[in-house]
Amino acid sequence: MNIRPIEERDIEAVIALYRKVYGADFPFREFYEPAWVRKGIYDDGIAWSVAEDEGRVVGSGAVMVNVGDHDDLLGEFGRLVVDPDCRGRGVGEALSRARVEAVGKRIEFAFAEARAVHEGAQKIMLRLGFAPVGFEPMKYILRHRESVVFFARLFGNAVKLRKNNPQVIKAVHALGTQALEAMGLEPDLIVKAEVAPYPSDVEYEVVELQDAWSHRLLRIEQGRVAKPEVFGGMHLDYGFLKIKAANAVYLVAREHGAPVGAVGFTVDDIDRKCRIFELIEFDDAVKGFLLKRVTELAATHYGCDYIEVDVNAHSPRLQCTLDLMGYVPVAYCPAMVFHSVERLDVVKMANLVCAYEPGEFRLLDEVKPIFDIVNAAVLEKKKGVEVSGVMARIGLFEGLGAAAIERIGHICTEKRYRAGEVVFAEGSTGAEMYIVTKGSIEIRDETMPGEPVALVCAGEFFGEFALIDALPRSMSAACVEDATVLVIAKRDFDSLMAQHPELGTRVYRNIAETLVGRLRRTNVKLTDYKMKYEAR
Repeated sequence: MNIRPIEERDIEAVIALYRKVYGADFPFREFYEPAWVRKGIYDDGIAWSVAEDEGRVVGSGAVMVNVGDHDDLLGEFGRLVVDPDCRGRGVGEALSRARVEAVGKRIEFAFAEARAVHEGAQKIMLRLGFAPVGFEPMKYILRHRESVVFFARLFGNAVKLRKNNPQVIKAVHALGTQALEAMGLEPDLIVKAEVAPYPSDVEYEVVELQDAWSHRLLRIEQGRVAKPEVFGGMHLDYGFLKIKAANAVYLVAREHGAPVGAVGFTVDDIDRKCRIFELIEFDDAVKGFLLKRVTELAATHYGCDYIEVDVNAHSPRLQCTLDLMGYVPVAYCPAMVFHSVERLDVVKMANLVCAYEPGEFRLLDEVKPIFDIVNAAVLEKKKGVEVSGVMARIGLFEGLGAAAIERIGHICTEKRYRAGEVVFAEGSTGAEMYIVTKGSIEIRDETMPGEPVALVCAGEFFGEFALIDALPRSMSAACVEDATVLVIAKRDFDSLMAQHPELGTRVYRNIAETLVGRLRRTNVKLTDYKMKYEAR
């Protein structure tokens, strides 16, 4: 078998090979276009090899070294395909080793995505010295949505130039620690426990970029390069025409007619995927607004199921902002990008808009720890988004921002009851309040048999006075039908209030307003009862 650089005479054979393996489902459709393949053969930014056996092309693989900024020295290993009739003969590994030898001295950070259902691809990456540092759930569409394992390897001076002690939010810590250990690096992450997100409730006028505004935004960009927070390999200073050619979109935030910030992103219609690649801002106030707007547009206007962004691991505020918007850390990449005189770690964060249906995987044991971390985070985030959505509609939490509601969501536990089951009895000590998410609950006064005092349905709450005192329950609660509730324990709530007094003040105020409303309704009922009694 002969491993050699691709030549023009291989174009049709390589295209036929991709079609044989992937059919019409290959997400990188450019590999089916002869003109694009021909261009790739002569592109200095692509190292492309083929495996030839008895004059027949039986494998193909490429390394893209034109990804990211020029100073980043990145190499994306991918597009590996092997004729099914030749599998088990080491074709894929031979191609991959040839690619490492071809670009090893030209790059400092290499990465690859291996299908989660393909153990062979994962084995090849491990044998080449790559480490699993991430799991990207349901990122690509083949016959259905598929997940990929994100592998990385450092070359050259990457370790020496790496900036130590990244500052990350708690949600990033486990993933980052696992990734660093997998790459043989000492875990040195610093967790920032109390981080304020960038505000997202300030409103600006939003328009799509026009060339006439480019120079104004560039002035803003030049003033904020001291600490870039989003990376993506494309910048406004590439020029308006080049940006348009790459099908990139910039949304510009304007205040009093003048641009104060912009966010750049691309949309992949085939995979229904959005990638945020640049954030330009005049001040902190516009950052959260722009990220919120592009996240909403990607899902509603462009129909994207997967939204991704590469974040500076030394920017906990941006990590926190995205975390509250539903993004999950899916990969941690040590020393991935170069800035100034050092290499920075990158946190890959993704917002999975569609339902999470991971399906069946074939993961190697070396990959499972990183999968377990990301899988748990996605499940928790999906549940948290659902919980936050329920709580945001409840009057008890009126006036609280997304960050406060999410903090309360973290102390909630879910509990399920069968029809007829008692939630709590009259006279029992009350130490929890309940939020109904499914089913209905009857509130009864045992001293007054007959109709229930109240029927609490999905989206409503009861037992909230337990957050104020721990006195015996004045009434009982039982399920009319199978029900699911969120439980907030007083001890957890008190602990949260101690850390965030302003949150407690608002909730207690809402409880007081709820009590006043109930007293007024009770007074009306008593007045009606008195009038009916006196009229006899």
